Amino acid sequence: MRTPAALLASLPSALALSLVLCTGDAHAQTEAWSDPDPKGQGTRYALDKFGFRAGAEYRANLLYVNPIAVNSESNRRVSWIEHRLRLDIGVDYLDKVRLYASADMLDGVLWGDNGTLASGPKPNFGTNINARSPNVTTPCVGLRGTDPLNADDYGYTLCSQEQIRFRKAYGDVVLPIGLLRVGRQSANNGTGIQAADGDGRTNRFGFSRQGNLVDRVLFATKPLEAFKPKEERDTSENRGVILALAYDRWVTDSVQLFADDVQQVDVAVRFLAPKLGPARDLFVGGYYVHRWDDANSSSINSFGLKATSRFGDFHVTAEAAMNVGSTREIAQANSYISNDPVVDQRILQGGARAVVRYDRPLYTAYLEFDYASGDADPNNRTPLTQFVFAEDANVGLLLFEHVVAFQTARVAAAGTELLNRLGAPSFPSDSVYNRGAFTNALALFPQFDIRPVRGLTLRGGVLFAFAAEPVVDPVNSLLARDGLTIEDDLVNFAGGKPGQYWGTELDGRISYRYLDHFLFDLEGAVLFPGDALRNEDGYAVRSVLVQGRTTFFF
Repeated sequence: MRTPAALLASLPSALALSLVLCTGDAHAQTEAWSDPDPKGQGTRYALDKFGFRAGAEYRANLLYVNPIAVNSESNRRVSWIEHRLRLDIGVDYLDKVRLYASADMLDGVLWGDNGTLASGPKPNFGTNINARSPNVTTPCVGLRGTDPLNADDYGYTLCSQEQIRFRKAYGDVVLPIGLLRVGRQSANNGTGIQAADGDGRTNRFGFSRQGNLVDRVLFATKPLEAFKPKEERDTSENRGVILALAYDRWVTDSVQLFADDVQQVDVAVRFLAPKLGPARDLFVGGYYVHRWDDANSSSINSFGLKATSRFGDFHVTAEAAMNVGSTREIAQANSYISNDPVVDQRILQGGARAVVRYDRPLYTAYLEFDYASGDADPNNRTPLTQFVFAEDANVGLLLFEHVVAFQTARVAAAGTELLNRLGAPSFPSDSVYNRGAFTNALALFPQFDIRPVRGLTLRGGVLFAFAAEPVVDPVNSLLARDGLTIEDDLVNFAGGKPGQYWGTELDGRISYRYLDHFLFDLEGAVLFPGDALRNEDGYAVRSVLVQGRTTFFF
């Protein structure tokens, strides 16, 4: 049975608490850090009183990274080609009662017949030379050596994958007083720092995967319109004040118990104006969220603000979020390693993102600032302060997306195995794995686009990534603690001393669009690692990424 830790293991990571603020077009208010692709919902096709919408996207992505471990003589190069087919469908009656579903097929599945016949995942054929058809596997970090408690014995291996994964399934009804949505839906529309919908091709570098989803009951309305005469009421979805209320169920374990359920209530307000003084496409939104469970005395409050607008050729977006509260689940699990008393740990996490871009027909000048708080002390007596961006809110191509993800995945796997053997009730070590997300960092990311001919974009950027707090491996630091203080025992994810500079990354992208339904991308990155990635010998080498992608979409 899954424990509530499957949710709260995101602590000390950030919680995906953003609320759906937009009841209609998910991309009507595109953030300055997102490419407007697609620009809106699919076309509605009417058949008498019924309407239909459909969308499809297939991509094939080739990845090469050398080395993936910048501080080790093993686990040097990785390369693979992967699939994904996404199908979206919607049906409605008078565009008032709607059903919507979205599914991913062969998501991340490798090309070819892959695996090991004796141990699994099993290929279709016993010899490579005899392969006649592919199977369904995906690359993952797993045990490659002999010691499951040693992070160095973990590396890329193969895991089984679902052929079909349903992402969303929900219903809408447009009532006289607002919109009611029930079912599995995006936790947030667009790309926010705490949650991203994973829809479209909005990332300036790299691509989105599944997005953040939630099982939710949502009601949205325009409360101020009730005080206006009927003929003056504005029921549009792209201007005015909208209030949204929601109830989320994040975890249901035993159906006979209520204390182990993780629940959440959400309140959000947004204001939109196509034109307000010098501002165009103005969006200002804020939310408050409360999440709780009784089994672990968890009570978490999240606050967020977001604003975006255009001023002539300038497009500006800023977002900030805070998570505050307390829980004892992390301390209870970590006490099996440290033998420290179990306490209610305070939660104090913060993140922010801001972008200013200047768009002209032939070029774009772009400056991005990102911040996610860190946590340099894994002891139970200190607050949980590490903030993690949404996985699909990409910051760069290589550093966080692959190098840090590989290091933290190995540490998380070894830590989870240790906690499992010790009989811990949950596994917060799993949250050490950043899953490719931006975390514990302060970054500046200037970029520049050139569009020399129609359909072709050349993009370059330089990512400077500082650590918000010294980079610390919480699992191995706790294991190394030999006294009341831990400062002299702290190590980073490579076993070296905690550092404060992640590194400098050069990113590039060549993107060619044909007939608005085909996209070819060639991306490259070079990472010059900082002291946060060095091992105990002070060793870390330059890493290189090359990525090619074809995308077909309708």
